[in-house]
Amino acid sequence: MSKNNSNGQVVQRNLLSNLVLDQLMDWIMDGKLHMGEKLNPDELAAKLGVSKMPIREALNTLEKMGLAEAIPYVGTRLVKLTQEDVSEIYLIRKALEPLAAKQACAVIEEETVSRLEEIHEEYKQVVRQEKVMAKQVYQLNREFHFTIYGACGMEKLCSMIESLWDVLSFFKLIYGQKFINDEDSRERMILEHESYLEALRRREGETLFRLLSENLDKRSRDIPYDSEAYFDSGDH
Repeated sequence: MSKNNSNGQVVQRNLLSNLVLDQLMDWIMDGKLHMGEKLNPDELAAKLGVSKMPIREALNTLEKMGLAEAIPYVGTRLVKLTQEDVSEIYLIRKALEPLAAKQACAVIEEETVSRLEEIHEEYKQVVRQEKVMAKQVYQLNREFHFTIYGACGMEKLCSMIESLWDVLSFFKLIYGQKFINDEDSRERMILEHESYLEALRRREGETLFRLLSENLDKRSRDIPYDSEAYFDSGDH
């Protein structure tokens, strides 16, 4: 086999894997796949008309994103989250993320601030589109926050925060569907990001710490904990 053919096959497989991943995420957000549901590679391959290789790669990516987990002797299944899980995670995030942001504020470089401004501009364009994609909003929001946190240089702290975001991925995608349908919520998020940027430009670490603490606290209180759409009910 020539090198060009080999490279072409890798590209084709990656494209298929990304298409499978997008479809699985769409099914999650549409409620066609539920928390705790087992993902059978054979069934998915038959349903999507692809081989098992891109299915396996897509499932591996879901695991890395915190949306699925590999269970010995069971296989891959979507994660389960209870109301208590989400409340606890937000409580821990409130303890860690303002700290990372405050530390970042003291050492962040102008180049990183410029990069944050670029991400924010793209974010604004995405959330103000007529048809908003929850996946894209989630990914850009995540990139924005971790560009801030990563600037603090505290790898262990950032790793802990990232693992919390991973665990919340399923919830954030489902909840994101509600968020993107609410224009006021979208505009509030834009204003939140702009307030973080302004604090970073001014190197006001205490202000950034307070803003993140208040917004995470509000986010936790605003979660509709009585909605079964977001949490594991034990039926799957």
